[in-house]
Amino acid sequence: MLTLATPVYKAVAACDILQSYPHLHSSRLLRKRRRSGFLRAMPSSAGGEDNASVLQSFHLTESSFLASLMPKKEIGADRFIESHPEFDGRGVLIAIFDSGVDPAAAGLQVTSDGKPKIIDVLDCTGSGDIDTSKVVKADADGYIMGASGTPLVINPSWNNPSGEWHVGCKLVYELFTDTLTSRVQKERKKKWDEKNQEAISDALKHLNEFDQKHTKLEDSKLKRVREDLQNRVDFLRKQADSYDDKGPVIDAVVWNDGNVWRAALDTQSLEDDDSEDGKLANFAPLTNYRIERKYGIFSKLDACSFVTNVYDEGNILSLVTDCSPHGTHVAGIATAFHPKEPLLNGIAPGAQIISCKIGDSRLGSMETGTGLIRALIAAVEHKCDLINMSYGEPTVLPDYGCFVDLVNEVVNKHHLIFISSAGNSGPALNTVGAPGGTSSSIIGIGAYVSPAMAAGAHCVVEPPSEGMEYTWSSRGPTADGDLGVCLSAPGGAVAPVPTWTLQRRMLMNGTSMASPSACGGVALVISAMKADGIPVSPYSVRKALENTTVSIGDLPEDKLSTGQGLMQVDKAHEYLRQSKSLPCVCWQGGALAAKASTVAAETEASYCCHR
Repeated sequence: MLTLATPVYKAVAACDILQSYPHLHSSRLLRKRRRSGFLRAMPSSAGGEDNASVLQSFHLTESSFLASLMPKKEIGADRFIESHPEFDGRGVLIAIFDSGVDPAAAGLQVTSDGKPKIIDVLDCTGSGDIDTSKVVKADADGYIMGASGTPLVINPSWNNPSGEWHVGCKLVYELFTDTLTSRVQKERKKKWDEKNQEAISDALKHLNEFDQKHTKLEDSKLKRVREDLQNRVDFLRKQADSYDDKGPVIDAVVWNDGNVWRAALDTQSLEDDDSEDGKLANFAPLTNYRIERKYGIFSKLDACSFVTNVYDEGNILSLVTDCSPHGTHVAGIATAFHPKEPLLNGIAPGAQIISCKIGDSRLGSMETGTGLIRALIAAVEHKCDLINMSYGEPTVLPDYGCFVDLVNEVVNKHHLIFISSAGNSGPALNTVGAPGGTSSSIIGIGAYVSPAMAAGAHCVVEPPSEGMEYTWSSRGPTADGDLGVCLSAPGGAVAPVPTWTLQRRMLMNGTSMASPSACGGVALVISAMKADGIPVSPYSVRKALENTTVSIGDLPEDKLSTGQGLMQVDKAHEYLRQSKSLPCVCWQGGALAAKASTVAAETEASYCCHR
């Protein structure tokens, strides 16, 4: 199985950096890279007059600044939606293979035509699973014993025909990111310190009162009492040094209401509630997200949303949380819809998504082979049109491995279009990562920066006079001689992030951002193809995208950086519209064969995908 890398934010150090934006960091920074990086500005020109001419080469206006926050003009998405407002991604379903998408994040509730934005939320890693195989029954007073040993009161309005309650528990920090855990720990430590200081003050008060009352300690009993009071003060003062917050334990209860499996959580320990009955009875029960599309929030302190999925006849409860803001940001670039702030809409605001969490919270967001395979299965079962995967790592063997074989099957047999980031290891050659830059069935995306993005979103001192590839965007060729990068798309945006970050949006940049930008653009094209009755094929779409790009750079070797060039949504759609009746010629089985039938009649045909 080809194992991909955990994406972490990549820092760069070079003398030509004019501005950078630090994001998240990881202890595995030297060997694992997230497909998000920092902006390197263009190097300064020599001489004052030359500098002045460069600075005057691009003028940032209010409209160009706002547009740079969510780039659409660069790939023609704004022109396309203006001409075809009904082809804004409607009817298109995208699978987001990433760190998880927060259903509570801004812009990810509904589509532009009022449909639910997120169809399903899945944890393909199993990192949020709780063993709920233990079954208990309530006593006469309506109490059950939770898996943590805490007595829990059952809400009498909950329907449970069998009377059987599945119980389990989990440390809540196992569901949180390191950043969120640190914030919650800090807040809990602050409250603990306040209570501890109150306890110390109370103990000192009793000690002082005792000393005032008993000036002479001739009685051995009084000596022991005084020693006990002093020991209490000393213990309270010392326990702050040994403070260790392992995190609150949440109890989970699962039952079948006669129709569906439901789950409820007791978050009393997380909210420092001193009530004897806990908070289970006050919880609004949830079922599998795809059924009712509801989510919960653990507490006001963490502001972390979660969804539930029940498996194995109630014996496993999956609590799905994200393992970084990355996945939500990616989903926002591709599909976010803000009715009151249309400039911040994603590329395809009418598209729907399913969230397939492939980043394992137990491994610091690293993905596993099992998680990737489960995600592919989910994408096929949901009949997705597109897959976006902004994950990857270097590989010794390009276009090889179990995962690549399964991707080939998903693309060639089930006709899904797979888009992935090319990597952030440039500017050296042969740095494209797997699977985006090294797999023949996947469209690998490089990161492009326009003058407006450089001046507006990144605030560089001297923006480039023309658009260019980010210097850290990975380059080809691959070890087997392929170009590596297929296309380029804007590699930065201000997009939604999870609620637990306590922010609505965040600026990130990298090929992780270029990939969903391209994916959203393809969603626009597919939306139009479906509306026009043009059969959707991963091969015809890819051919249209590669044949309608705008070149970035004039030199032949620029192809290794930019692929075929900057994708153009409107031109790709026109290409497909005009060529829908043309015969198809493909390379298959080592022979060149001309197909007499038209593309429209070949929805089930096996087209060739040239690398």
